[in-house]
Amino acid sequence: METQAELRAQVLQLQNENARYREERCASEAKDTSDRASINCQPKFPEGISLCQLYLSSPTYRIVGKGKVHNTSGELLHHNPLPVGYMKVSVDLVLDTNALLPLPDVVSETTLMRDAVGSFVGWPSDLTFPDAETPTRPTHKVGKGISRRIESVASQKEVPGRKLKSAAKDIPTTSGTKSQIMMRLEKMVDESDIMHGAIRSIDFDEGVFGAAHFEIIAKEDMQQLFEHDKLGIAVIHTYIWYMYVTLMRGTELCNRFNFIAASRINATLITKNPTSVKNDLVDRFMAGGDNTTPSLYFLPFNSGNGGHWVLVTMDLSRLIVYYLDSLSGDWSKYSSMKKTVDAAIIKFRSKKNYRNRKDITWVRVQCPQQNNSVDCGFFVLRFMRDIIALNRIDIPKMYFEEYKSYSRAHLDEMKDELCQFIVDQRII
Repeated sequence: METQAELRAQVLQLQNENARYREERCASEAKDTSDRASINCQPKFPEGISLCQLYLSSPTYRIVGKGKVHNTSGELLHHNPLPVGYMKVSVDLVLDTNALLPLPDVVSETTLMRDAVGSFVGWPSDLTFPDAETPTRPTHKVGKGISRRIESVASQKEVPGRKLKSAAKDIPTTSGTKSQIMMRLEKMVDESDIMHGAIRSIDFDEGVFGAAHFEIIAKEDMQQLFEHDKLGIAVIHTYIWYMYVTLMRGTELCNRFNFIAASRINATLITKNPTSVKNDLVDRFMAGGDNTTPSLYFLPFNSGNGGHWVLVTMDLSRLIVYYLDSLSGDWSKYSSMKKTVDAAIIKFRSKKNYRNRKDITWVRVQCPQQNNSVDCGFFVLRFMRDIIALNRIDIPKMYFEEYKSYSRAHLDEMKDELCQFIVDQRII
């Protein structure tokens, strides 16, 4: 509610500024169709390239994206002079994926904002405002969930049933060294405003976590990938999104495998408010349907404060919970987590009027083990990847014969897949 109030205040301020600007504009501004068409005589933008916010006034007054104004003398748009009252803008981020472009791109036949990411468009000068503050990664207090729809980066094209390995485009890589696609992405990041504190905010398909979800990517997240460092939630979630898009979306696998957002259920949040976490977990189960046929819910669980990652995998129909930890030990290290998961499963079955035929069974899977202090996040992602790729609902206690251990090449393969996905989705 505080965030909504702040956003309303910002919109009101922008509306007032826009009204004042319209009143102050010289009545003769539209008479000049040459230099003013290229530079647009915008007092709020200096000559050159500036960050901007993009607004539309119909059907409601709202911000729809962010980008850069190219306010230079003689600037053309697709080899043609700019219309009077328009500025040349490059679209970087989209806030309203279904917004219509105020000036459709006749060259590429682009009419929607979501298809204009990374390209130049014409934007009304009186609906273009300076982006005075470089966005920084928000720091939310633990447990203070904020429901909002943020930027999307590109149109989502259906890629049903594509095999995981094909997504990496068969890029040659040597274990422990950076692949061509990683070096390409690293160069893109180095040349972007991310290196100076900017962020990228991306909308996930609702099918990924059963509800609308956005993720924020910043410099430190990319460095975790490039430097093979301990992974944070943003990278974990983005790879989950990758698996959903490349392997599951549009296939029957969506009925067999489900993901739970690590940002909603972790050790820190359970310590703070276990009832709220339990209810969030029940809501996720409810969004998945009846759950009367075998299916799995993947929960990448973090011990808190950037600690250790484990994978908790739940089969609600058979009342089995598989516990996969790349370090020795079992769920007794996280007794509050087990208690919360058990309570959520029981409450879900009660809401569905299912009879609890037996107690919930927890199984510690003898999964591959890491040999350092940073690989736990990579192993959790690899566990999910292999289970989905093998299309296995039942996880053997001794794990799969195909993957008794993971080499560095297994982890590098995932990094290349994610790098290629980030490039393809034009996130940077």
